[in-house]
Amino acid sequence: MHPRLLPKLTALLLLAAPLLHAAETKPAEQVMQALADAEEQLDEGLKRFGYLSGLALGCVDKSQRTQFEREVMDVNAGIVRALGTDRAFLYAASFGYGSHMQIKLDECKTVLTRYDERIAKFRKGQQEGLK
Repeated sequence: MHPRLLPKLTALLLLAAPLLHAAETKPAEQVMQALADAEEQLDEGLKRFGYLSGLALGCVDKSQRTQFEREVMDVNAGIVRALGTDRAFLYAASFGYGSHMQIKLDECKTVLTRYDERIAKFRKGQQEGLK
């Protein structure tokens, strides 16, 4: 099996496992709706993560900006590998939108804290996908 397919298959199985069990007891329409809902949740989560990343860019010092941008590109590349280019585009477009928003300086601490929590969760998910 190609090593790049493993994270995609793992993610699909994690999304589908509860649905496969549900398929034994529920009509096909309900299973398909549950799968569509899971897909929508994933897309919305990527949009929120991208937007938060864009906001966080406005909060980092100029000396940290290049490093932060590299991290964001690494996240986007990870999304491409795990979920494909369409989902990576959702993240990137939302990042671009968030990076153009004006944020109050006193809100930066909250934004950066939320970003750090989210990036840690993303990195943990990447590590689990490699196992």
